[in-house]
Amino acid sequence: MQAPRLWTRASAPFILSALGLMTFIATESFAVTTVLPVAMAELDATAWYSFAFAAAIATSLAGMVVGGTWSDRSGPRPPLVVGGALFLLGLALCAAAPGPVVLIAGRALQGVGGGIDSVVLYVMIARTLPAAVRPAMFGLLTTAWLLPSLVGPVGAGLLAQLTSWRTVFAALLVGSGLALLGLLRTASAGAVDRMDRAPKRILGAKGVLALAASSLLLLLHLSAQLPGLLGPVAVVIVLGALLPVARRLLPPGTLRLRGAAQQLVALRAGFGLLSGVTGAYLTLYLQSQRGLSPTTAGLIIAVGALGWAAGAWFQARRPGGLAEHRRLILLAAPLVALGPLAALLVAAHLVPIAGIVPAYILLGAGMGVASSRTSTATLDLAPPALQGAYSSALQSGESMAIAGTMAVMAALLTLGRSAEGAYVLVYLVLTVVAVLLVLVAARTRSTGAPGIGDAGADAAWGGAA
Repeated sequence: MQAPRLWTRASAPFILSALGLMTFIATESFAVTTVLPVAMAELDATAWYSFAFAAAIATSLAGMVVGGTWSDRSGPRPPLVVGGALFLLGLALCAAAPGPVVLIAGRALQGVGGGIDSVVLYVMIARTLPAAVRPAMFGLLTTAWLLPSLVGPVGAGLLAQLTSWRTVFAALLVGSGLALLGLLRTASAGAVDRMDRAPKRILGAKGVLALAASSLLLLLHLSAQLPGLLGPVAVVIVLGALLPVARRLLPPGTLRLRGAAQQLVALRAGFGLLSGVTGAYLTLYLQSQRGLSPTTAGLIIAVGALGWAAGAWFQARRPGGLAEHRRLILLAAPLVALGPLAALLVAAHLVPIAGIVPAYILLGAGMGVASSRTSTATLDLAPPALQGAYSSALQSGESMAIAGTMAVMAALLTLGRSAEGAYVLVYLVLTVVAVLLVLVAARTRSTGAPGIGDAGADAAWGGAA
């Protein structure tokens, strides 16, 4: 029998549409980092920057959970339509936003819609393409993130300088709309079908928890906007409410670092936190405090993507096995820690701005290693029946860590006596977190069961639906 091929006359429309949508989702992610400081400054709402940036991350939690269960219940087309409509509506609101509230609402809709569509896209791959060619398809999706990571920040910055930041969102709206139309044709009647026709709740226990976490993260950012000491106090109170939700949403023992796989889930959250929050505030700081143009600030973010690609290439050529996973994660941790440390030194005017460039390349290299190896090691340690649950935990833990930390940083920025001093405080805290990450990476075991004495709780958590 002839081996199945990825590119055929039947599969080509789906592959091109899927690559197009993923490219625009990735471009939006990187472009926002560059143009959002410009947008918030023009709207006279720089204090709301953290909320605007993290709104999409917070709401994507609920979107990803809803997208998966909805696809199982009704097939990919209904959630794809709703998720795509929400994503496009969010982009349209951002492009036309008369003020920060509408822009933040648009970002929140982008998160819900993008979360739904990202999961539906994986479901469509599983139901449209033969198993033998799926690894090649996932490789293409990875490539679809590479070009936007290099071009997106610089291109968005240049477009914002030549025209307006609104043009960036409008261009993303048109491109994403065309890609979604192509996917909808693929998901039309008969192309893909639901696998489970039995009645099934769209949310379930995990979905309710994800919705609660998204709501609390949004409330956390609203709390950070309160004046004076009210902001930090409210942030602490909401964080206290978020912790038990996170504890139930993540594998048992994750917050206490109990269990080898649980430590890896926590490490993934820490890596994502350091990379995401460092980059988010770096572009804001360089544009608002040091006078760099959006294009130049975007270029610094883009060079980090070169490091990411190099790190991913390096780890892909290293052997597998838990011991090698641990060595590579331990190597990646100090590389990622260089990012916030260099940003701290730049904010304190101890090194020139150019000093951030090599540090950011090394941060990217560390993330290229860590993102792949934490995922692989976690799945190697997790029981087969819980691999899907642990994969979801890696993503939800990272999203909660980034969105929650940005709310804390927003509160810290309001406490600084000067803008420069506030950014020093932000990067000082991130540097402390980076040191803790290195210490946790050093104590992560290369062998061991996913849980220690919590097998029943682990199974009950994974079975929640």
